[in-house]
Amino acid sequence: MDKLTLALDLEGVLITNAISQIPRPGLMTFLLECEAMFGGDNLCIFTRVDEASFRRIATRLSDNDRAPSWFPEIRYIDWVGEHKDLRFVDDDIESVIIIDDYPPYIKQSQKHRLIQIKQYIDPYSHEPPDETDNELTLVLKKLKQHFD
Repeated sequence: MDKLTLALDLEGVLITNAISQIPRPGLMTFLLECEAMFGGDNLCIFTRVDEASFRRIATRLSDNDRAPSWFPEIRYIDWVGEHKDLRFVDDDIESVIIIDDYPPYIKQSQKHRLIQIKQYIDPYSHEPPDETDNELTLVLKKLKQHFD
């Protein structure tokens, strides 16, 4: 099988959002498993959050042992236009899988490359986010199907 690239959205997928930055339960394990499956060179971030802000968030997560030490250096994809175009990741979109919580951001012709995840949200209240959330574990199972 040709090497696949995994594109990850940030907000609502790996963390709540760029303001609260609460990591999703299981984030460290998820990222380490993705690195083992895809290889570090075949992982990237594809988000609306600008690169400088992403790097700060990723460094904070890594410094707090919520993400691997390599996470702040992961490949960043610049998003241009209304939709996430997987051709920014690789000219061959069939070699890209994207994990995102908001399908309308994905080009219609590329939605077959999407693994949708339920949004991880900060309730904007005094209650913490759902620590029983197991979406990253469910997504890992789907990803492993690509390697079976």
